[in-house]
Formats: sequence, structure tokens, C-alpha cells
Amino acid sequence: MGRNRGDQNFPLTILWIGLLYLFFIQGYPFFWSIFISLTDQGIGRPGKFIGMDNFIYLFSDRTFWSAIFFTFIYVFAAILLKLLLGFIMALMLHQPLKGRGFFRALLFLPWALPTLTSVLAWRWMLGDVGGIVNYLLMGLKVVTRPVAWLGEPLFARLSVVCVNIWRGTPFFGISILAGLQSISPELYEVAKIDGASAYKRFIHVTIPGVRPVVLLVTLISTIWTFGDFAIIWLMTRGGPANTTHVFSTLSYVVTFQNLDMGKGIAIALTIVPISILLMTATMKYIFQREESTQ
Repeated sequence: MGRNRGDQNFPLTILWIGLLYLFFIQGYPFFWSIFISLTDQGIGRPGKFIGMDNFIYLFSDRTFWSAIFFTFIYVFAAILLKLLLGFIMALMLHQPLKGRGFFRALLFLPWALPTLTSVLAWRWMLGDVGGIVNYLLMGLKVVTRPVAWLGEPLFARLSVVCVNIWRGTPFFGISILAGLQSISPELYEVAKIDGASAYKRFIHVTIPGVRPVVLLVTLISTIWTFGDFAIIWLMTRGGPANTTHVFSTLSYVVTFQNLDMGKGIAIALTIVPISILLMTATMKYIFQREESTQ
């Protein structure tokens, strides 16, 4: 009798543990952040409640709008090209090629390398003095003088986007490759017998087969890219002239360099509604697709 009651209470106990975890590990810091964003608190000094003043100030600040603009450019360009290149790599590595295992390991390498090591290597390669990229371009007569890849706003933006693509493409490639391998070969054989061309097999068999994987990977990578800090901070620190700031780097500067915790957390919180909308829309689409196929 006691054992049966214990068995019945076990799921409830697990549920309470999960709820307590969500509250103390995630819920409490989140609501604390919301409260701090409504104050003028700084690091090392107390603050007072000022309502929405921090948000009003931010939406009238040119640097904040510049960060919003570049954040969306950074995310959109990086996700689109990572998806495209990752899909191409997955299709190539799905073919029965010699040394396929070696090339799969090589594909995974940029994502497996420590962020600090790989980004600093790129910063050195893109340097206007002694950088290997300028050395090669000048050797090939593409340019006549060193290009300030990290010193000019346009080139700096292109550079950080390219490094993000280089690091993130393997995640897309490996994930999509796993999706390709889960598609039954019989589906391709049936489509081929029915006279479907390679293009139609790709559209009607491959794309539907990997769509759930692509959506999930795109969602995860989008959230990661919105919150990316290391690549931009290590390469440009938000410069030149604040043109490569995104939400995370601008929040860091305002919080820890300007010592304004209220405004810094307010900047970070502006990404929350965007993340919620992305997750809700993607998960709703995935569930609707699953229901329609059942």
C-alpha cells in the first residue's frame, strides 16, 4: 500500500523539482533582470525605480538603433548562408565518395575549435599589417594596398559575418547530413521508377525529409546568433565607430564599461520578445506539419 502511494507521488515529486529548478535557475534571474532594467542602478552604487526611462532613452539613442540594425543584418545574412552552405556540404558528404569519413571530420573542425583560438586566428589573418589575407590579395594583384578589414565599417561588418558563417556552417552541415541519412532509400527508388527526375526527387523527397531538421537547426542557430558575443567582441569590440555592435556587445559595454546596469540589462531584454516569437512560430509550424502528415 505504501509502495503504491510512493509510486503515485513520484511523478509529482519530479514535477515539483522541475518547477523549482525553473524558478530558481531561470525564473528568478529573469524577473530580477526586469526589475533592474526599471531602475538607474549602476555597478557599485544603489539605484532607484525610474519606470520605463531606460527603454525610452534607448529608443532615442542612435547607437542602440545602429546595434538593432546590424543585429538583424548579422543574423539574417549568417543564418541564410550557413543554411545554404551547410545544405551543399551535407549533400556532397552524403554521396558515396572515397575518404568521406575524413571530409566529414574536416567539416566538423571549425565548429569544434575553441572560439577564442579560431576568432583570434581570423583577426590575425584579417589584419591590415601582416595579415595573410592582404598578403595573398596583394600577391594576386587583386588590391594594390592593404585593406583595413577590421578598420572600415563595411569591411568590419562583412568580416564578422564571414567568421560567424565559417564557424556555424558545420553545425548545419552535420545536422542536415543526419537528416539525409534518415530518409529511406526506398523513397528515392520509388520516385525514380515513377519517372521523377533528380530535381523532382530533391524537391519532393529530400526537402520534405530534412525539413524538420532544417527548421530546428535554424531556430537554434538563430537564437545563438542573436546572442552572439565572442566573435564580434574578440574581432572588433563593436567598432569601428560602434558599427559592429549587436545587442550582446552593446549591453556589455553599457553595463561593465559605462557602469550603467539598468540600461545594459534593458538592452539585453529587448531580444527576449524576438526569441519568444521565433520559438513560438517555429514550434507551431513543426507541430502543424506533424499533424498534417498523420
